[in-house]
Amino acid sequence: MATMSIDAPGDRSGPRMMRLYLTSGLGLAGVLMLAGLSMRMVQAGWLHLGTLDFYSLLTLHGAGMITALLLCGMGGIWYLVRRETPMNAALGYWTYGLILAGVVLVLIATMVGKFATAWTFLYPLPFVNPVWPWWSTGAFLIGIMLITAGWTVWSLQILEALLRTYGGLRGALAWDVVFHPAAFKASGRKAPPAQMLPALVISFDGLFMSSAGMLLGAALLVHWVDPTVPLDPLWAKNLTYFFGHDIANFIIYLLLAFVYVGLPRYTNREWKTSAVFAIGWWGTLLFLLIAYFHHLYMDFAQPVGVQYVGEFASYFSAIPVAVVTVYGGLLLVWRSGIRWSLGSIFMYAGMAGWIVGGVGGLLDSSVPFNVRFHNTLWVPAHFHNYLLGASLFFALGWVFHRVEERGGRSSIATRWLVGATVFGGAALFIASFYVAGAAGVPRRYSIEPDPGPLLARTGSIGAIVLLCGLIVALVEGLRLWRAGQRAGQRAGQRAGEPAERGSLR
Repeated sequence: MATMSIDAPGDRSGPRMMRLYLTSGLGLAGVLMLAGLSMRMVQAGWLHLGTLDFYSLLTLHGAGMITALLLCGMGGIWYLVRRETPMNAALGYWTYGLILAGVVLVLIATMVGKFATAWTFLYPLPFVNPVWPWWSTGAFLIGIMLITAGWTVWSLQILEALLRTYGGLRGALAWDVVFHPAAFKASGRKAPPAQMLPALVISFDGLFMSSAGMLLGAALLVHWVDPTVPLDPLWAKNLTYFFGHDIANFIIYLLLAFVYVGLPRYTNREWKTSAVFAIGWWGTLLFLLIAYFHHLYMDFAQPVGVQYVGEFASYFSAIPVAVVTVYGGLLLVWRSGIRWSLGSIFMYAGMAGWIVGGVGGLLDSSVPFNVRFHNTLWVPAHFHNYLLGASLFFALGWVFHRVEERGGRSSIATRWLVGATVFGGAALFIASFYVAGAAGVPRRYSIEPDPGPLLARTGSIGAIVLLCGLIVALVEGLRLWRAGQRAGQRAGQRAGEPAERGSLR
């Protein structure tokens, strides 16, 4: 593995911003994992929670976990773009502040106000015979809008930086790499690095997503203040799932940038921006925006043509994933002499988790499966597979990549212990959802019909094993970080200058 730091010389704002977002996101995710385990134990019959407490916790868990992993990806992209071009750090902190304020409001709305519609807050459910106080609905909606406002600021900053650096949308999309390769090569220009394509696609698509989210939020707030103002339920549902499906899906594409940068440093091979790579990301730019329609198959008022668009887009969205990233990652590792460490293991395992979760999602986007699976635990299986079994692993892989740069690799025994507990526990936890969904166990039930409780017990055991493994990984990460700091101090003393403190390098 390469040992030279990837930080830009003299740049402190990039690493600091990344550490702020990453530590906040991973810390929040860790707390919400405990909430998730608590709910699974309630379904197993091992723990008792009141019905309203369960559903308010479910709402917090969903909204909070998506925000937590978004923070990880946003901080990483900000840092990687900052390596390529100057960026205003104040805007990065403003973004963080808006999101933090939104998280606090969502926390108050759910834990104090007991708002409990699940994180999708589907109209008209928040307003139909609510058992929570009036103010908690508004607090939740404003909290979600603040998070969305933070995302909008981030998207504008990232998009502006990329367009400025690469000469507009044509350069940032690597258009000439695809259509004028000879002229592009002769000009001596360089294509955008691989990690810039997800940054561009997500910041571009993210503006459409956030516009829909803010429009929906404003409409719901008007109805909250004046219930006599009606909303069209189908319009609201389309906006809800356009916003919700996209923001959840963006997470894994954001965190892919870590893999594009980190994995090549373990293989000593470059992840190149080829014509195939660029075209794959162009497809992702389009399909991400229209795949959400598969959430509305059972809404018979929806135009039939739109349903076909949703099914085809859902299937086509898998092609860039399989061809561009996963197959490319396999070729990058194949016969590379890669030195396996916790960083590379987490990244590689995350790609495997992405494929498994993607297959689960593709099945659910097929109409014959969808009518049987979509309201079952199959759907939580799919997105836990995506968020836990892929996105979180990408983030952890990046963190370990950073601390391994100076702290060295973990022992073989430690790697086996972390791998067996984290991956084994995650597999058992996620599989319990898949099996329950295939058996027809409904989702969003605090008390499940058989075989739900038995499978919830199995999943709870898997989650406990997973958490134990993550604790071991945390301890090992801190050990490597301290070893890296000591190495940096010794290097600084030899050079006659103090070492930088607080770096994850």
